[in-house]
Amino acid sequence: MNTENPGCLTGVARAVALVVVLPVRLVWDALAWCLRQLWQWILAPVCRGVARLLHHLVVIPLRWLWERVLAPIGRALGRLLHYVLVVPLRWLWEWILVPVGKALWWVVDLLVVTPLRRLWRYVLGPVCRFVGAILAWAWRIAGEVSRAVGRAIRWVLWNAVGRPLAWVYRVVLTPVGHWLRTWVWEPVAAVGRAVRAAAREVRTALFGGPR
Repeated sequence: MNTENPGCLTGVARAVALVVVLPVRLVWDALAWCLRQLWQWILAPVCRGVARLLHHLVVIPLRWLWERVLAPIGRALGRLLHYVLVVPLRWLWEWILVPVGKALWWVVDLLVVTPLRRLWRYVLGPVCRFVGAILAWAWRIAGEVSRAVGRAIRWVLWNAVGRPLAWVYRVVLTPVGHWLRTWVWEPVAAVGRAVRAAAREVRTALFGGPR
């Protein structure tokens, strides 16, 4: 067996791969070098300059505007809203809305809630419990009656239909079936088998056996 062929094939494959990959790697390295130079000497200085320009033209003016103008105006508006809106609303809630609400609830409780509670406790509740007990008793008795009626109907159906049918099946249909099986179906089946056997013999005699 020649042991040098795999080494030769490996060398040839490596040479071909190097010829194919080397131009790609050279182009890649050149492109990467160009991009590094572009970033280092053009893009990075431009970005730093734009950042400094935005800092001086936007960030510093906005910071000054917030510290010197917007924040004092916001604090002044907050104090104004507190004294013009929050304090009057709090006073309205504490001295008008809460007492009026309590008075209305006292009136509603006295005229509606308490009468309804007493009506339920002394009238509607006992009546509902009594009616519920009566309905439960009636439901239970109706169930017992329904089961008794069902048993009576089953007894009538069994004695009127089921028992006669069972007697007819046992006394008439079963003996007739046995007689038909013994004296009709079995002889007919035997004749059929004999006819099929004779037909096979005739077919074999005329046309020969199966090939």
